[in-house]
Amino acid sequence: MLSDHEFLEHFDAGTLDLSGFGHEAHIRAAWLCLRHAPFRDAVGRLRRGLKRLAISTGNPQRYHETITVAYTRLVQRQMRLLGDPSWEEFRRQSDDLLAPDLSALRVLYGAEVLDSAEARKRFIPPPAWNIEPVERFLKEFADYQESLDARQPDAGDTPGAWTGVERRAAEPVCVTAVLAVADVQRAAQFYANAFGFDVAPFPQHPPYQFALLSRGGAELMVRAAADPAALRPSAGWALYVRLSGGRIRELHARLSATCHISRPLQRMPYHDVEFEVRDPDGYIVVVSEWLDDAHDIPDAMEGDDTA
Repeated sequence: MLSDHEFLEHFDAGTLDLSGFGHEAHIRAAWLCLRHAPFRDAVGRLRRGLKRLAISTGNPQRYHETITVAYTRLVQRQMRLLGDPSWEEFRRQSDDLLAPDLSALRVLYGAEVLDSAEARKRFIPPPAWNIEPVERFLKEFADYQESLDARQPDAGDTPGAWTGVERRAAEPVCVTAVLAVADVQRAAQFYANAFGFDVAPFPQHPPYQFALLSRGGAELMVRAAADPAALRPSAGWALYVRLSGGRIRELHARLSATCHISRPLQRMPYHDVEFEVRDPDGYIVVVSEWLDDAHDIPDAMEGDDTA
């Protein structure tokens, strides 16, 4: 059996043997993530790893948000009761959580909720948890997202106009830019190094057909071009990356040492600070951030055509 360190390392990298990644392995992944971080950060790490593994099998739709969050909460509760046990001790005293039929959750939810498309897409807390702070926050946040759609004005009496319900049903889960690249592994490594993206390639081992890159709410997909020799990126912007945290100067300096900077760091008339960099396939990436104090950065020349 893999050590805890080996298991988590392979889980984060998406290189676990999928033939042995059953329900117990899911629980162990949650247990390990919780040992290294508070609940919210642990869930985020677990989400990334499970989605990466689902993508590597060619079935990204297998990821289930409610099962992931709810089991992580149950694992956290059990860890507190047992006083930070080893994995072997946790296994020995957690038969209900390790039952492969998901009975620990079905007692709380019932099959109808867990089997619903809505529960797969977003976390639905069981009624018994509504009074607890973490689950109450998650439920209120989900309700808030629902209310945004409900408040959208319909198009009056216009024939064929969408109602609020129809608008919610047709709402995209996300929109992801897709770049055709000559080498998926090379392109993914560039964006991972430059912007800290987590990389989920498909298939599990190279040569890769595509890779999904994600960090926080940002996503990007790179896919293998049908004819790499004929790849001709357009002259304009391919991606516009917004940063936060006030580190655009640091990123510009780091990329300047290894990449082609096609436009230097400049303060724009609309008050953002920007620079442009070419990725390994020649795509122009605009990097932008709002800075309160940018007096040390030159102003962009008036009339400069950056696009």
